[in-house]
Amino acid sequence: MNVPFQHAGASQHLMIVDCDIHPAYRTPADLHPFLPARWREHMTTFGEHLRQGLSGQLAWPRMMAAGMRLDAFPEAGPPGSDLELMRRQHLDANGVEYGMLMQLSRGGMEERNLDFAAALSRAVNDWQLEEWVKPEPRLRAGIVVPQEDAAFAVSEIERRANDPAFVQILISPRASDPLGHRRYWPIYEAAQRCRRPIALHVQGYSGGHASTGSGWPTYYMQEHYATTTGMQNTVTSLVFEGVFERFPDLKVVLIEGGFTWVPSLCWRMDKHWQRMRKETPDLKRPPRLNTCATIAGSPPSRSRSRRFPHISPTSSPGSVGTG
Repeated sequence: MNVPFQHAGASQHLMIVDCDIHPAYRTPADLHPFLPARWREHMTTFGEHLRQGLSGQLAWPRMMAAGMRLDAFPEAGPPGSDLELMRRQHLDANGVEYGMLMQLSRGGMEERNLDFAAALSRAVNDWQLEEWVKPEPRLRAGIVVPQEDAAFAVSEIERRANDPAFVQILISPRASDPLGHRRYWPIYEAAQRCRRPIALHVQGYSGGHASTGSGWPTYYMQEHYATTTGMQNTVTSLVFEGVFERFPDLKVVLIEGGFTWVPSLCWRMDKHWQRMRKETPDLKRPPRLNTCATIAGSPPSRSRSRRFPHISPTSSPGSVGTG
């Protein structure tokens, strides 16, 4: 969607919570002030080693403008790298009351070198705070952690737990294993203890696994329609592996993955519940979805607007609007 198609009256009538704002840095050097010298040199010399099977290509081939709005490019850097442009073009124009930052690319979640992943995610979290949240009080950060290094992820979650600027925990929905596996449980335990929801944004680098059940796609449109089935697989893994049984107060936010599939998935999980109980005796309660989903689209009319007054700089940790 480009600027000419926005609702002209949105800034006058609408106050919303944007659950999916993607910040970006102009160049990797923007992270250097937040990285130790060793990792600055590593970034400059070697770069990143991301988990994807399309070496030397875009992970989502033939995506127009790399999935970015053509009118959102600032004078320097990619879209999402200019706070003033974001204010003028989005926060002010659309009456955004609070915006949740989703730092996805190059945030450490999908870096294969786990030592570098730890340094990178910590730097990205510091960068979000200093460059975005402090200058703009409407923005909130997410704690980016590499889910493949659960021990470090827990330490980073606890490090940020008392800071209300960080309202959720970002991990990749395309982890090396399905997210219900017990290797990820320490992260869920820390999230529950610190009262932060786990935020799962669709896509991500798939760790070398094909992104669809029938192999690698040719065009982005094929990749795009595979994201909802991937989200269903993730939810099924979390439920049947017993994550919500073990961590009953854990909240999971499904971002940009749709929600019309939820009823039919629940019906099918209910249908197979008795069979699963025989195979998985640790599951004592029927499957449940302790989750919520975001919605995406053009700015709604005033009659469809929603306010989230419980989100404020002094709100309790984990209070995050997801509508």
